[in-house]
Amino acid sequence: MSSSDEPPSTEEPYGWDAFAERPVPGDGDFESPAKELGAVLRRYRADLGAERGRARDAASDALVVAVEQGVLVAQFAAALERRADALREAGLGLVHKELRVLKDQMLEALRGGGVTVQDPVGLPLAEVADRVEVIGWRHAPEYPAPVVAETHEVVVLHRGTVVRPGQVTMGAPPPNEPPDEEQR
Repeated sequence: MSSSDEPPSTEEPYGWDAFAERPVPGDGDFESPAKELGAVLRRYRADLGAERGRARDAASDALVVAVEQGVLVAQFAAALERRADALREAGLGLVHKELRVLKDQMLEALRGGGVTVQDPVGLPLAEVADRVEVIGWRHAPEYPAPVVAETHEVVVLHRGTVVRPGQVTMGAPPPNEPPDEEQR
């Protein structure tokens, strides 16, 4: 006989006598769902804050590296231009062109991250005084007024703000010659 052929039982499977009273654990102080949710949210906020801090640190570290790369790319560009004629004379004009293109791509990648470099050579002191550190002076008649004569390290900016001042040697007229009318 199958189970569907059996007559239904009229007896309840469990009566109230089957249940026994059990002691309440602890002092009976239960956490409300709102309090538990609040604790979970506090942990979530703490974890989120820690992750944001790690992200800020990583971005700061990346910016330091990008600034250093900006200086190195500018030094590479200057060396490449100083050696341009020698490379062409040695039959390496295509190598020079390829390296120039790579340098331009490196600078473009830095610009994409907001990092730009400026070579202040030839600019008047008044125009660059807040962006450079003067590490020396060169007095000669070829300089009618104080101007940047040589750049040792370029100025590096991040989104227009100076993050690394340039290092320059200034050119100026000999001390016994008065400066141009513009500089007075």
